[in-house]
Amino acid sequence: MEDKRKEIFAEIKKILLPYGKKMNLSVDDEKKIELLGKKKVTIYNKEIDGMYFAWAMIKKNFVGFYCFFQYSHPDFLKECPENLRKCLKGKSCFHIKKNDPELMKSIKIYIKKGYEMYKKCGLI
Repeated sequence: MEDKRKEIFAEIKKILLPYGKKMNLSVDDEKKIELLGKKKVTIYNKEIDGMYFAWAMIKKNFVGFYCFFQYSHPDFLKECPENLRKCLKGKSCFHIKKNDPELMKSIKIYIKKGYEMYKKCGLI
């Protein structure tokens, strides 16, 4: 199971890494990758260096794939491909349990749309 999670994580990381050049790549190690926007924002009266965007991390039984843009902009969920939506647990967390090429393609599309939306909103 651990090898499968590592493979899944590696595939998601390949999707997220190119955005690290355009955003803040705050964590990049063998178990977690985290992307933030580049512009300072205030959330709950606290200034942070950038709005959370997306991250992935290896969990016990799955790879957690988190899309904060879905949490900050709930209407954006309508842009989520159906096969990815089936993995949604909660508001912004997807439990990815298999390395399916179609699912990875959907993640790539969804991240691109999320990036474009953040850019349009001035968060990048």
